[in-house]
Amino acid sequence: VTGVQTCALPICNIIVPKKWFEKLPREAWSHYEKVDQPDPWFEVYKLTETVYAIYEDGQFEEVISYLVLGDDKGVIIDTGNGIGNIKGVVDRITDLPVMVLNTHTHGDHIGGNHQFDEVLAYETEFSKDRAKNGQTRKEMGNYLVDDMVWKPLPEYLDVEAWRIHPFNVTKWLKEGDVIDLGGRKLEVVHTPGHTPDSICLIDRANKIFWTGDSFYPAPIYVYAPTTNLDQFIESFRKMTELIPEYEWVMPSHNEPRMEKHLIKACYEAAISIRDGTAGEYSEGVASGINVHRYDYGRFSLIVRAER
Repeated sequence: VTGVQTCALPICNIIVPKKWFEKLPREAWSHYEKVDQPDPWFEVYKLTETVYAIYEDGQFEEVISYLVLGDDKGVIIDTGNGIGNIKGVVDRITDLPVMVLNTHTHGDHIGGNHQFDEVLAYETEFSKDRAKNGQTRKEMGNYLVDDMVWKPLPEYLDVEAWRIHPFNVTKWLKEGDVIDLGGRKLEVVHTPGHTPDSICLIDRANKIFWTGDSFYPAPIYVYAPTTNLDQFIESFRKMTELIPEYEWVMPSHNEPRMEKHLIKACYEAAISIRDGTAGEYSEGVASGINVHRYDYGRFSLIVRAER
């Protein structure tokens, strides 16, 4: 299960189960080669010869950032929650120049952005605000309290000063943009709904699809003021149409691979919720918002009770 949405929503029991970390390690990671590296805050896995997962299992969000290498340069797809030194990890893996490519600008995906010289993000007012202001510790809410963190925090982290730092975007992205890494190209697919600036990235040649927070194996949040269920559905229509173009679905939380048929299942589930035909749900309150949670096995959808 992934945690509080990082516009700093308070913990509520419909989202955060007690002792969530007792289910770790997740079995999915056992299929990949673990890379030894000295920073215990991160776990690093080699998924292919040119794709690495940088996994922060010590905090409830279980964020995954992906280092993708081409012949000439690399990208780090998201930079985690800023608790650990993700650039230090990247620099130990590759000597190539590496730029940041954000799937969206929630705090748990931009925490290390300020460490890099080049940052690419989808252009919206939402992302411009995040780049300019970052997020304060107060705005990040319960991120470091109680059971939200189970591993020891890094010795180099100043806990009181921790925040999501502002950062400079060197290129604003738009739908259909292609990032050429030399021998490898990533194409931008705008998928708003979870946030206005959410994107997926498709590597057609290698049939890989990075979904950010549009889709992952846990409760997916479509209830905060910046979410939009109709946009979410339209985005999943696009993602479903692209299914013949990819085999490996890489989400940004919990596990590095999901079954691609679940993209269509999530699309159909969201439509049924919108149309009032989805059936049973759990009720709860998050950040003062009444929410309904619909469970579908490998994923859930949490939406506003009144839409």
